[in-house]
Amino acid sequence: MNIPIFFSFDNNYVEPAAVAIFSLLNSAKKSNNYDLFVLHSNIEPQKQNILKSIVNKFKNAQIKFINTYGFLDKYFYECNFRKSFAKSKFTPDALVKCFASHFFPNLDKIIYSDVDVIFVSDISNLYFQDMQDNYFYGVKSAFMKWEKNELSHLSKKNFNDLKDSYIAGGIFIANLKQIRKDKIEEKMMKIIEDKAIEKKWPDQDVINLACKGKIGFIPLNYISYPYLIDYLNNKNFDSHYSKEELFDSIIKPKIIHFAAEKPWNGSPNYSNLWWTIFNYLNLQITPIFSNKKYIKDKESYLKYKKYKSLYKIVLSILGIFILKDILFLFL
Repeated sequence: MNIPIFFSFDNNYVEPAAVAIFSLLNSAKKSNNYDLFVLHSNIEPQKQNILKSIVNKFKNAQIKFINTYGFLDKYFYECNFRKSFAKSKFTPDALVKCFASHFFPNLDKIIYSDVDVIFVSDISNLYFQDMQDNYFYGVKSAFMKWEKNELSHLSKKNFNDLKDSYIAGGIFIANLKQIRKDKIEEKMMKIIEDKAIEKKWPDQDVINLACKGKIGFIPLNYISYPYLIDYLNNKNFDSHYSKEELFDSIIKPKIIHFAAEKPWNGSPNYSNLWWTIFNYLNLQITPIFSNKKYIKDKESYLKYKKYKSLYKIVLSILGIFILKDILFLFL
């Protein structure tokens, strides 16, 4: 069975994407084939080759890059997304993920994933989710009851409609067939163009507003938040999820999602695992990295590899001279 999965990121996030994609394929069932797609506007060929070389190590996966340069840029900068991009948290690429039915006209269904993640187990079951007539299936936000500002930008009506059903954007399944049938992309475009609607969380707001009442839910452990344990230590913490569901997402994560603090510029839980994969893939530190502790560890690791190689060469040369001396004694 072919499992299509797409990502949307820019040139700066190729290294985190490499960690995510390797962990995805390394955890995947060998009986399935994985068609990976990257929607992007500026990923350089040499950076694309980093990801291609990783995917090519797996016989049951392929990767394709689709350039979306300029797609919806105008709307992102002019249609009340300002609070989002002013904080440098989002780019126009965030909106691209809303329009999967446009970019994948031959598919009826597809999985989307962010790249600030580690896949811990196979996720192909998501693809076999019975979509019914829902447009999307995603993970309901765990913090809507606790973080009062998370949806405070919505109008009173939209807030009341979504306060118990708003899904996060880390991973979702899109029912492309139903989206086309009901012309949901046209509805999303109207929301994007409406300057009266503030879109604090670009793709999430557009999807949730356009698809109200037609969104299904997948378990929280498909977005296991590294910092959730800190919330659970607060006896007053309130969530739409039960205590058992919250702890299950931590104890048995399927995907670890670094939604807030990133391993490359902070030290959230599971950072060691992320950096272990990063070092295994021999990836390079880039300008987005600011975690001095792990960067220093990476540099030490590279020096160790360099000197270990030199040490082996020296030992080999010494071995040759010693062997010559031994042979000389017996000749």
